[in-house]
Amino acid sequence: ELWALLNFADPIYFGDQAGFSREYGDLKDASQVESLHNMLKPFLLRRIKEDVEKSLPPKEETIVEVSLTPLQRKFYMAIYDRNTAFLFKETKASMAPSLMNVMMELRKCCNHAYLNRGVEERILSEIPEAQRTPENLQHQLVSCSGKMVLLDKLLPRLKKEGHKVLIFSQMVRVLDLVEDYMRYDGHSYERLDGTKKATERS
Repeated sequence: ELWALLNFADPIYFGDQAGFSREYGDLKDASQVESLHNMLKPFLLRRIKEDVEKSLPPKEETIVEVSLTPLQRKFYMAIYDRNTAFLFKETKASMAPSLMNVMMELRKCCNHAYLNRGVEERILSEIPEAQRTPENLQHQLVSCSGKMVLLDKLLPRLKKEGHKVLIFSQMVRVLDLVEDYMRYDGHSYERLDGTKKATERS
């Protein structure tokens, strides 16, 4: 593939595919790699952001470790131990978290307990009808996830300081929950994922 690209760029200089494969088809030592780099230099332009845009401030990365909430921990341990007595309690097996792929279920639980099948319905069923106010439902949404608790603390502070915030997630359903949270709290937001059409993206 590399030879095909180079042959397209300069068919005279890179006319011998067999010779190129003999020379660089099996890189075994540093001298071969260095030789290949020197040969490719005139054909490749590598630009690094800090070389192009001088006004960019240096990147700062802060990793914040977040604990699971008590409810998350309860479901996490039940899934980990395959505790069907707890998971299927007062519900059908079809409405309980799946134990076919335990690692995926644990990943979901670490993001938000509502991501596991049947958990949201079970938690909300324990709240008396009269107490299912939007405020209580929002409080429940936040308190079922350590990450959501952190978000609830950080966002007002960042908003007050005039920051813009990007939130990434590998799971579309996490974005659904974040969107519910944003909408209730009155934060202005834009959502961009695979469900958005090209016209909406524009």
